[in-house]
Amino acid sequence: MAALHSTRAHPAAVHGLTVAQFLLLVWHQGNKRLVPEPSRHIPAEQLHHSTQRPPLPNMPASNIQTRYMNMLLALDDIPPIFNMAASFFTWILLAGFVLFPGTFTSLQQQQLSGVEAQVLEVVSNISLYIVAWVCTGIGGVGMIWLWWRWQRNYIWIVNRIFVPGLLNSLAGVISVLSNIYGVQHGTYSTTSESAIIVTVAVAVVCGCLILLYQFWLLRNIKKEHDREVGVERAGKHGEGILGNERK
Repeated sequence: MAALHSTRAHPAAVHGLTVAQFLLLVWHQGNKRLVPEPSRHIPAEQLHHSTQRPPLPNMPASNIQTRYMNMLLALDDIPPIFNMAASFFTWILLAGFVLFPGTFTSLQQQQLSGVEAQVLEVVSNISLYIVAWVCTGIGGVGMIWLWWRWQRNYIWIVNRIFVPGLLNSLAGVISVLSNIYGVQHGTYSTTSESAIIVTVAVAVVCGCLILLYQFWLLRNIKKEHDREVGVERAGKHGEGILGNERK
């Protein structure tokens, strides 16, 4: 009876534990909660990755750099001296084309006989003929040099070299043909034939280069730009808007 009374008074004894063992177990569990867990060693690489800033969200379209955008921005960085040089070389090319008709022999001069007729059949003013060729040569060489110098910027070479070269050479073709059929009455001389060959050749070369750069190379770069940024429009007053905007 005494043992039964002892078990009822101390429930821990039912499970085979004495009071001292029960109190010791409670004290041990309480200290276990208070003692912090030992810090584990974190590798340096894992710590570096864990302290890195989270990746930024997608950048807006206005901050995306494309080849087409880089070419446009580079236009402002090209020194103005090259813009003036391009204007000078294309202008002096036109000056040479305009001077060519002044060297043609006229129909009345071709009616002369002897040595004078043979000289005038070739050229009427040798000094002017030389000046015309020098101007044409300087313009052509200068345009080729600028083409090589800024060959990576398709926009600049098309707008500054090829288009002015095409327009000036077409003006030279018109000037030569108008002199041949207006003053020479359709009679071709040696100088007129050389002049028409040069002007037409320059016009054809510039025209082919415009087709290559403007309608092939630049178009492909513009398509890449439109895929990454979006189709851009000039807008009503040239302010520039995206294709899906309405104003």
